[in-house]
Amino acid sequence: MEWISPLSTALGAVIGVGSTLIADRLSWRRERAGRSLDVRRELYSDYTAALSRTRSALNECAQAGFPAEERSRRVRELFLAPGAYEIRHRLAITAPQAVVEAARRPFVVLRETRDLVAGGVAHGSAEYEELEDRFDSALAELRRVMRRDLGVGG
Repeated sequence: MEWISPLSTALGAVIGVGSTLIADRLSWRRERAGRSLDVRRELYSDYTAALSRTRSALNECAQAGFPAEERSRRVRELFLAPGAYEIRHRLAITAPQAVVEAARRPFVVLRETRDLVAGGVAHGSAEYEELEDRFDSALAELRRVMRRDLGVGG
């Protein structure tokens, strides 16, 4: 009978310490998941903003009357400036595969647009308008996939 008291005390300590450890672990997981969501939200915003800045720069180049040799250099320079390449690399290691795949599509369309504009295709041409439509569709799909990943309804 003398062993019941120390045993119950030890059992109570084990239960108390165990429940504290479990609660701390669950809290840590929640905090980590919240931070991960915040990082992805920021990254997604940065990427779509970089795509928009790239598109605007290409539109300006397609409307301007640059000489051929200057146009090509300027288009390539402006294409790189918003940093979409770098953000895509960050997406590749942070985002789910569905987002990574969807993020590639509008970027590829912008690369095609860059090449056409560098080659002299003007804003308003049939080729340019077709790429604009493809970009809009790819960007809308990307946003849909990103919103689903972030758990945003609607």
